[in-house]
Amino acid sequence: MRIFSMLLFFVLLAGCATFGIRDESLELEITPLPIYRGQPAVAKINAPLDADKVVGVVETFGSPELIFRKNKEKGIWYFKGTIPFSPWVNPGTYTVRVAYYEGSGQPHYTEMKVDLK
Repeated sequence: MRIFSMLLFFVLLAGCATFGIRDESLELEITPLPIYRGQPAVAKINAPLDADKVVGVVETFGSPELIFRKNKEKGIWYFKGTIPFSPWVNPGTYTVRVAYYEGSGQPHYTEMKVDLK
């Protein structure tokens, strides 16, 4: 019972965490849509090029951080990867959230829903 109480407290505490500032000027583009397991996809965002880092996450249990790279010539940050074709990754609709960090301030983020086939 004690472990359950501690787990419940952790879940409630995590739910109260702030995500930062939703930034309507951020444009997130993911291609191709829908995303197919086992096939590459690219995410691009117009975050400031002087940002310290840009990180994305798929809002599902166990999602790794998606570390974006900077392309100065195109003026964007991008992430290229493949969703694995495995029994742990189920088709469905997921929310992708991407945030950029500058200094010690709150991150700015945007999000969008994507279909995974």
